[in-house]
Amino acid sequence: MELTPRIRQIILYLLNAEQPATDSEVADALGVSKRTILREADYISAILKGYDLTLVRKKGEGSQIEGTAEKKAELLEAVRSHSDQIISDKEKRRELLKLELLRNREPQKLFYYSDMFGVSEATISNDLEAISKWAEECHLSIIRKPGFGISLSGSEKSYRTAMQRFVTENMKNQKLRNEDDNIYLLMNEEILSEVEAVLDEVNDPYLHLLTNDAYVGLLVHLAVAVERMSQGEIVSSTTYDASLDNGYDIAKNIATALEEKFEIEIPEAEVNNILLHIKGAKLNYTSDVTGDSGMETDELMSIIDGMIDAMDPDFARELRYEDDFIRGLMVHLEPALYRMKNDMAISNPLLSEIKSEYPEVFADCKRAAEVITQKTGLVPTDAEIGYLAMHFGAAKEKIDSRRRKKRTVTIGVICASGFGVAQLMMAKLKSHFADWDIVLKAYGVDEISGHVVSRTDFFISSIAVDNLGVDYCLVNPLITQRDILQISVKIDEYASMPARQENNDFTRQLDEINNIITRIKGVIRRYHHMVVSEDTTLESLIRLLATDSTDTAKAAAVLAADITAREQIMTQIFPEIGIALFHCRSKAVKECQIITAAIPKDQTFKDPKLSGIKAALCMTMPVDENRQQNAEMLGRVSGAIIEDERFLGAIKDGDGELIQDMLQKILKSYFSEQLNDL
Repeated sequence: MELTPRIRQIILYLLNAEQPATDSEVADALGVSKRTILREADYISAILKGYDLTLVRKKGEGSQIEGTAEKKAELLEAVRSHSDQIISDKEKRRELLKLELLRNREPQKLFYYSDMFGVSEATISNDLEAISKWAEECHLSIIRKPGFGISLSGSEKSYRTAMQRFVTENMKNQKLRNEDDNIYLLMNEEILSEVEAVLDEVNDPYLHLLTNDAYVGLLVHLAVAVERMSQGEIVSSTTYDASLDNGYDIAKNIATALEEKFEIEIPEAEVNNILLHIKGAKLNYTSDVTGDSGMETDELMSIIDGMIDAMDPDFARELRYEDDFIRGLMVHLEPALYRMKNDMAISNPLLSEIKSEYPEVFADCKRAAEVITQKTGLVPTDAEIGYLAMHFGAAKEKIDSRRRKKRTVTIGVICASGFGVAQLMMAKLKSHFADWDIVLKAYGVDEISGHVVSRTDFFISSIAVDNLGVDYCLVNPLITQRDILQISVKIDEYASMPARQENNDFTRQLDEINNIITRIKGVIRRYHHMVVSEDTTLESLIRLLATDSTDTAKAAAVLAADITAREQIMTQIFPEIGIALFHCRSKAVKECQIITAAIPKDQTFKDPKLSGIKAALCMTMPVDENRQQNAEMLGRVSGAIIEDERFLGAIKDGDGELIQDMLQKILKSYFSEQLNDL
């Protein structure tokens, strides 16, 4: 159970007392009223049971904690261990401040709460400001008057609404009877247990339809009502005759059972309040039951039809044929309208997540909810709109899924060279769309021929390619969440179109196989690793790699210039993964080549341009008719940097032998896939 600051103070006082202490003595010592001590007694007794201790209260003598010294020491340790918990947790402190205001109807000074939570009066003042909106949503106001103190002001109905909301927001799991739940702090535990037993005995089928939160809310409502009536506080507000309303029999049966159990008389006004609460409760969806509030089905369907039209005209026709959606929305809408009509607040714990994760759906539902206002004059709160968003969002997703058709979508990934960054992008895309039926191909910007376009559905590019006249998505090379959404829409769009036909000429396949074998063997044979100094600058590193990749000084100068020009188009230095990925297509080389370079372990480049870089991977390809094939092959190697942490680690560690072994495995896998695609 929760050890609030006030509970801890009372327990500490009683543990340190050498003889029984009267309630007045404890109240005077802690600066609270005698009524506060009385109110906490039952709760403290429940806590002590967990430590095999007993709170003995003798009239005329006072209260004392009895038990072994060992158990008292255990309790003392538990109390002290909680001493600073609330101070450091602002949100927890504010939740408990709400709790104290709800429990304590008596006005208290600012110092009372300051002392209780161990923080300054200014902090408590800020906390009160922070929770004032929450109180207003429950139609309660926080009264703060000099000489009067601080208290909540509002109707009994508003207090119950606030208590229900507080419990719903603070339930830690689906089981009501969890000893850590704050519900025990709000009311008498014995009454709560007996009310729960009464509801079990009533056993009306409708009560089984209530959601867990709605059931807790009803339980809180009834327990508070019973406690008030047991103390002689009777609801006296005027009410209409609800005896002919649907659901009245359930409310009357509950009231009769409570009268017998607690030997109290429940007035008709309170029966109507129970009925109001039941009819406004949120129901679990079931295809066998719709609401029973008395509103005509035609009226509900008129509202639902209007909301569907306002929500999304494109989906309107299909939404109307979603029977589960219509029934579920009717079950939800009827009690929702009663809540709005009777100004009953409801909590939606998923509201902030819905707003942030599905802003468009929420905005659409907010617009659709205006239909409710137009037809009934009622204004839905954001919490109610959040629940509507869950219904509409689920239905739209179901329709979207049904609209998708099973067919492979071919996507071209474009960058300046067709490998390097393109393959990094492909690795990201493969990760995000692992379960999608797509094929990804990398291209250089000048490889987009009519033949390529004819075999590709759409393109993804990190550079603007409007001049190519193709359908493409312009994305960040690192593929952001926004890019993923944009690409998803494109895939869905093309998934319903006929697949393109490929040329399966056997002679061409044999030629391509031979070409692939020759190029792969050349790359493996020519690979080698270089060790460079930590003093190496970016410019000198490029020159070293260019020199090592060519046969003449002139060719080295041309290649260095080509790599530098590629770097100026888009950086090839990636401190996020710790390497530089230099790559280009150049007339300075005659065949594809891969070289790696790294500084000794535990060293770092001094050049700020190479900050965070441990090694470099240089991949070059010639200007010839095999550009696309070369780009795919070298691209598979750069893609492995993202897909295989072991390969990336080998490059950063400068382990040339391991790099060469892994290159062979990567290119072997590439060769197998090429055979399957031919």
